[in-house]
Amino acid sequence: MAKLTNYIPEPKPEYEVENQRQIVESLTTMKQQLNFSFQEDMKNDQEALNYFLF
Repeated sequence: MAKLTNYIPEPKPEYEVENQRQIVESLTTMKQQLNFSFQEDMKNDQEALNYFLF
């Protein structure tokens, strides 16, 4: 199970480009972490299955 510790900044009442960039960057980082942890989980599951089958 993935454990993420990302901070996503709150949007400001007035639109600011820098604030939006920070939000997008945080979400991109979270996506990358989820993709990586999913691949690791799949690898661990496959190794566990192989251990019991062979």
